[in-house]
Amino acid sequence: MKKLALLLGSLLVVGATASAKEAVVAPVEVSKEVVVVAEPVAEVVVVEETPLLKVTKFGMYTEIDNNAGSTDGDIGLTYLGTKLGLASGSGDWTYGVHAYRAWTLDSDEGVIDGANDRRFELDAWRNFNRTSDFKYSLGARARFAGSYDRYYARAKYSYGFVSGWVDLMHQSANDSSDKNDNHRVEVMPLNLTFGPLTLGYNFQGVRETGDVVENGNRVESAEHQLRAYFPLYSVGKFSSDAEIRLGLKKDSTAADKAAKTEEDYDFGDLQRYGINTNYQYSDNLSFNVSYLYEIVKYSTDKRDKYYGEFVAGWDYKF
Repeated sequence: MKKLALLLGSLLVVGATASAKEAVVAPVEVSKEVVVVAEPVAEVVVVEETPLLKVTKFGMYTEIDNNAGSTDGDIGLTYLGTKLGLASGSGDWTYGVHAYRAWTLDSDEGVIDGANDRRFELDAWRNFNRTSDFKYSLGARARFAGSYDRYYARAKYSYGFVSGWVDLMHQSANDSSDKNDNHRVEVMPLNLTFGPLTLGYNFQGVRETGDVVENGNRVESAEHQLRAYFPLYSVGKFSSDAEIRLGLKKDSTAADKAAKTEEDYDFGDLQRYGINTNYQYSDNLSFNVSYLYEIVKYSTDKRDKYYGEFVAGWDYKF
């Protein structure tokens, strides 16, 4: 019996030892975190191509000119015209195209002489210092009319409340015209702006140079004016501004220093009053109506001039 008990005890000790060994060597699971490294993404830059030329505005208008006592019909010379504005992509260059045809109209006889006047005009400006206080531009214009062609060299500037412009011109008479060629200049060298009011001095000069001699002389003329521009009112989408011109003097002489020509006047004898009204229908579309009236009392025997001009049109800005 003692031997049997010893044998059973030995078996129990061996079993317990084996179980302990299995528990020690049992595998242990280890949690591993997987880190994914993302590759850098290249930045995509979209570059918009600047257009070489873009349309900035387009418009059409009708104009009626009437001289009191004129033989150009009781309605007067009536124009139908169109204007187109363009600019370079950078905005440094601006361009203009202007064309019209005109008819002499009478309320009884209708069209008297058909399209007796026409014009096609091209403009170009190079604009400098557009973001600075002192801005200036240099430009050119070519005008092709029925009886003449005219070529311009132009300049303008602005600095604060001071501005000005000048046009130098050469006019070439067409073969069908009996007029001389001429050189012309028109300049407003110093315009002063005080709040809403702008005042300026205007000079216009003409010197005939062609071989066609009218009335036995070639004429030179010089005209001096004061001009004022100012707003009248602004209510909602309506706005209006005005212009006044006062003639200081116009003197003309012939090549042989003969007497004055028939269109000279003295101080205060030229007066022009103009008003322009604009209706801004939307940010892009506007309508405008203007009227001016001019009185000239000549210092010669020529009949005084009473001239009216009515213009109505629309403009669309892009």
